Amino acid sequence: MNSHSRPLQEGERIVTLDMMRGLALLGILIANSLHFQYGLFVSDIHQLYPLGIVDHIAEGFILVFAQASFYTLFSFLFGYGMAFLKERLEQRDLRFGVVYFRRTFILLIVGFIHGVFIWDGDILFVYALTAFILFFFLKLKERGLLIWSFLLLFLMALSIASPEDDSFSLDDQLLQYSIEEKEVLMSGSYSEVVHFRFTSDPLGLGWAGDMIINATAMVSVLGMFLLGAFVARKKWLLDVASNRPLFKRVWWITLLIGFPCKIAYLFIDNYAYEMLHTTVGGPLVAMFYASSIALLATNERGRKLLEPLSNVGRLSLTNYLLQSIIFTTLFYGYGLGLYSSIGTFMGLLLVFLFFTLQLLASKWWLNRFYIGPFEWFWRWGTYLSIPKIRRDK
Repeated sequence: MNSHSRPLQEGERIVTLDMMRGLALLGILIANSLHFQYGLFVSDIHQLYPLGIVDHIAEGFILVFAQASFYTLFSFLFGYGMAFLKERLEQRDLRFGVVYFRRTFILLIVGFIHGVFIWDGDILFVYALTAFILFFFLKLKERGLLIWSFLLLFLMALSIASPEDDSFSLDDQLLQYSIEEKEVLMSGSYSEVVHFRFTSDPLGLGWAGDMIINATAMVSVLGMFLLGAFVARKKWLLDVASNRPLFKRVWWITLLIGFPCKIAYLFIDNYAYEMLHTTVGGPLVAMFYASSIALLATNERGRKLLEPLSNVGRLSLTNYLLQSIIFTTLFYGYGLGLYSSIGTFMGLLLVFLFFTLQLLASKWWLNRFYIGPFEWFWRWGTYLSIPKIRRDK
């Protein structure tokens, strides 16, 4: 590897992106709070409202404002980062492919370890699988990136029109999986939980079921990767003030279309509206959040308000892994055993409490260190040189 290839330096960071990453981490934790407490498919959530209407409202809040929107925002930011990395390395006449594949392979290994040994709701493994495909799409021009992004997202949205087949339903299979999952997560030891993840079969289709789950997720993720890469190429986020009219149009369109698509599912609980909520409302609301951050960050008061999010965002992967470690310990039987017991509202309070701690801890860490521990490891493996981590006193 050319000795001039190096990670992004502190002064070269796009602060707006870090703010978006910080917000995405909060939203992912809010959405995952249901899964930490009720399992991968949240099958019996409607039977567990210890606080009655308060829990109903909390669940509605999560469905509208968090679910399906923040992993898509994180996907958008991932694609942006990879396109930015490509441009930065090629400007120095360096071999982008070597760095890219090494970086992606490390993420794949970490995602696998995270998904099996910490939490099976991992997104890093799917991101890494999709990133191997993204590499070839990054050879496209701006127009090609945008067209393929819309095609893939439209392909996912077509599921709205797919009829629900009542003659063969996976509901019974998923219910049986959720019953077994609940039992092992509530009372199983750590080794029993890991064994369950290795041997369980949610769809009852063996390896084919795992491939279907991953392939479906990859189509959606790749669509957002490509949209992020397109925006990176356009360099709109480097000068939001000059592109303010564009961001305002995006803000209004995604507000007026995205949220109604998600809210409809609260009142009409069927497959078509669930897909509308996930495949249309999710990405649109993600772009509403992204444009909101971009617009707020154009003035001093907004930047000051969002600065704590940028600290969390700079340690995004470390904070993401830490969320999984802490919340599985809180809810699973080998930890405090809160699984399926405290309700959605109390789970939401735990989220905001923990994220507040992450805001404080991230600021404390960055006052003493340049990057987080996982980011340090990732850079080391990517660039094959030990990055400096501790700041000089």
